[in-house]
Amino acid sequence: MSRFEISLEEFEKLEDLGKRPRPKILENVAEKIKEYDAQCKAPKYNATYRRVLKAREGDCCLVDADGNVSERALKVIEDALRAFEMGRQMGGKFRERLRKKLEDDEIRSILKRFRNLCIDSLDLKEFKDDVKRLYEALSASGSSGLSSRQDSFEVGATKIMNFLFPELFIMVDSNVKKAVGRSGPGVPFGKYWDIMMICRRELEEHKKVQGSYNSLLESDIKPTTLTRIFDKCAFIMGKSEI
Repeated sequence: MSRFEISLEEFEKLEDLGKRPRPKILENVAEKIKEYDAQCKAPKYNATYRRVLKAREGDCCLVDADGNVSERALKVIEDALRAFEMGRQMGGKFRERLRKKLEDDEIRSILKRFRNLCIDSLDLKEFKDDVKRLYEALSASGSSGLSSRQDSFEVGATKIMNFLFPELFIMVDSNVKKAVGRSGPGVPFGKYWDIMMICRRELEEHKKVQGSYNSLLESDIKPTTLTRIFDKCAFIMGKSEI
């Protein structure tokens, strides 16, 4: 059993049987990041993400020790979502709706428990139910949801979770889904969790070979995170399949 508690057999079950062998996301990382950064919108995305990371003010996330998210952090998240092309689905009074979601007592307790976790934490699988609860709260459709169209806010939820905890959660869009063989409608929680596990496994494999994550982190403009590097590489791989 690997130190991330996911066996090779379990990992293979995450693969799309119709697309084996699946190219690894974290191969030729420098080339993929260079291609990502050459896109016309990449400077905006990169600058926005750096603002999210700097807003942590030396902490690991945008959540304080009591599970609270400040008004300043909420504004940073809202601005980042709009910069990442989520504006149409967000509509007006988005920050107020997001604040209400995050101020729920159960959600605050979950946010507090996530503060010291990262994508390669040994005990992450123990928090699967908490991840599901947060994901489903943020992605829910209906009049109390975050989408102004009252449909699901799944892609937006993955971005919010990443902005709150940049070292822990993966951002997922259609290109990332294609890259990991998870195409198809929507991003239900099971699909999102699979993608997180694929990222973990690839990180483990990289560390076994290289001894550390230094070469990954050096491939991107700092500040950065392992989850952001995975996102950039997966985005480019998925886009190339169009």
